Amino acid sequence: MKRISRGRSVVAAAVVAAVAVFVVFAAFSAVPEVFEEMVPMRDGVKLYTCGSRPRGNKKMAVAILRTPYAEEQPMSKATMLATAVPAFLRGYLCVMQHCRGSGMSEGEFRPFEREREDGLDMLAWIRRQPWYNGEIFLVGGSYHSSAHWAYLGDNPPDVKGAVLPIMDVDRYNADFRNGVFKIGLFGDWSKLVYMRKDKTLKRDESAKLTDFPLSDWVQRYFGVEERSFMNVISHPRRDDPFWRSPEPGSGAGYRRAFLDSKIPVLLVTGAYDPFCEGMCEMWRETPRERTANCALLIDAYDHDGRRRAELKGTKGDFPGGERMSNPMKFLDWFDYCRTGKPCDFAPPGKVRSYVLWENRWIETDSLPEGNTRVDLCVGEGTRSWTYDPKRPLPEFPGSGGLCFGGMLPQPEPGFRDDVVSFLLPPVEKRLDVRGSMEASLCVSSDCDDTCFYVRVSVDKGDGRWYLLRDDITTLGADGADYTPGAWKNVSYRFPAFAFRLEKGDRLRVDVASACSQFAPHGNVKGNQSFVREPKTARNSINASKSRLGLFVD
Repeated sequence: MKRISRGRSVVAAAVVAAVAVFVVFAAFSAVPEVFEEMVPMRDGVKLYTCGSRPRGNKKMAVAILRTPYAEEQPMSKATMLATAVPAFLRGYLCVMQHCRGSGMSEGEFRPFEREREDGLDMLAWIRRQPWYNGEIFLVGGSYHSSAHWAYLGDNPPDVKGAVLPIMDVDRYNADFRNGVFKIGLFGDWSKLVYMRKDKTLKRDESAKLTDFPLSDWVQRYFGVEERSFMNVISHPRRDDPFWRSPEPGSGAGYRRAFLDSKIPVLLVTGAYDPFCEGMCEMWRETPRERTANCALLIDAYDHDGRRRAELKGTKGDFPGGERMSNPMKFLDWFDYCRTGKPCDFAPPGKVRSYVLWENRWIETDSLPEGNTRVDLCVGEGTRSWTYDPKRPLPEFPGSGGLCFGGMLPQPEPGFRDDVVSFLLPPVEKRLDVRGSMEASLCVSSDCDDTCFYVRVSVDKGDGRWYLLRDDITTLGADGADYTPGAWKNVSYRFPAFAFRLEKGDRLRVDVASACSQFAPHGNVKGNQSFVREPKTARNSINASKSRLGLFVD
């Protein structure tokens, strides 16, 4: 019995050892290798590329991210593996490339100018790798998505799907709103990333984007003239042919990327993201036969992926664990692209919108739009204020879907003498707002052109005002001449939103002629980028003839 027992023990030990070896081998083979390489582009500039690859001769699908935000140092192995291992276990290799002139890459970073050529060259390099299996997937939000949109309209045959959040394909939306330059979006962002590795540039922080003329800012700040920058700030009108030209800075090559591409694309945005409206327009303008294999998610967060958890009656994260900052959720979409496996949080052909203060998702075939319009009078009587464009601009916290910042509590009504505030009566019944809100303001000025900024906030009963939407336009935005002293209706259409107003909630409308997120208007006709001598304006609003329009279910 002892001999038999000892024999069984030996066999058992051998089995345990074999299992241990298998487990160690399996664990080792489940950890991909990491690599770093300087990949040459067609002009000889080398771009830092790193990622994961399988051990042995295995071939796998590849997910690509291209970024301009990397530091000038190699990626750590631990950082690469943190994302690479979970993706590897799902059947995907992760590859990241530093955009030209960023991080460890050579060259100069001028936004939007070389991404098509560099992106296509990166695809060509991947195709030469022994681990390439013929399937490429694209991922990345904000500028990361633009780095892919640049060539996606070419329809590379082995690109099978993409997840491209928080960036639309219309470059104008990043730079202007109704002809007013966005300091709080393209302006501030450019100071951080433009030619960031060039140590010869001056970067004079005393040069402000609020100084006149705006056209001199590039020279004052960087110490050089840059054609792409000047092109952008010199063309404030959306209908200017520049935005459809091949000129540097126009982004014209991006405009049809979504329409012309064939692959399934998951678009993700937030109600407080500055590109929300542009992404909605992409979906709205694209035929159903194209969007049938795509999906659009609209959550309530801002560009940084934050939903304000402190807001009364809201949740600080996605319900059901659907937070899209988790890259593993992107793999669910890639699985759908590869196998047709249903993607429950992003049904193809559908728009899913998160309803703020109702805290649920709604699913529609097209963008949600309320079928009933509710018009609310802004206030009573006439209010006037003096707008001096050389005075420090009013600083409103956050942004309602036009610039960075997102939802934030607002200052008290009329917190400055050049800001007029109107408190609307309490809402008489529950209203489920869907889609775009609109406003029409009856205004006048003693100048031949000026700016009018409007901001809509809500008090949900806790005594704090929370931003819903904001917008800006000029008297000359419609192209018509204005006669000083005349009353004129200016119109606003706010980015789409889905939210609930309960009985007793109060809306507030703030009106001013400026906001720190936008370049000041010089109160004279013409291209505001070249105004050297601004004037002071006396502006007015007839609140009794001004309306706020809500579209509700």
